Amino acid sequence: MRERAEIRSLITMWVKTMEQSFKGQSLVIRKASVMDASAILILWQDAAKWLQAKGIDQWNPEGFTLERVIKYMNNGSDIYLAQLIDEYVGTFTITWKDPFIWGELDNSESGYIHKLAVDRKFKGLGIGHKLLRLAEDEIRKKGKKFIRLDCMADNIKLNQYYRDYGYQYIDRTDGEGWSANLYEKH
Repeated sequence: MRERAEIRSLITMWVKTMEQSFKGQSLVIRKASVMDASAILILWQDAAKWLQAKGIDQWNPEGFTLERVIKYMNNGSDIYLAQLIDEYVGTFTITWKDPFIWGELDNSESGYIHKLAVDRKFKGLGIGHKLLRLAEDEIRKKGKKFIRLDCMADNIKLNQYYRDYGYQYIDRTDGEGWSANLYEKH
């Protein structure tokens, strides 16, 4: 019990140190180019490894390749990359259709947020919320009525994170060996 308290104290000190280190520094979020593909790949793979280490079967690190990142860039998706000082700290993708996950609910009035990932070293700095906010703004700029995203149904913390950020549960979709909850915001 005492070890846990000491660990929590150390983590709290580290987060405060990180916050102070980056205080006054601007988070730069920009549309990624093919030159950024390897940085995006690392963020996706690291997030997938972290999820697996937590026992969350959501992303497979081996499923992410440089070719897959470039394919997303070339299929009409918009990938964004966040940078703080000289470190890549997060990414997200916006797609303009998603029939695979949303099925018959897929429509042209929606933008879909996918592959939201934040480097775990920067946890607790609000980067995830800033990425979501920018994604929402970009979707609205395109004149879309709905902002949508999904996550694995059994990832309790991530489902709560999206609900806390104002997303409404719409439905659940089931695939072979997986289930995803569908969320939407107006």
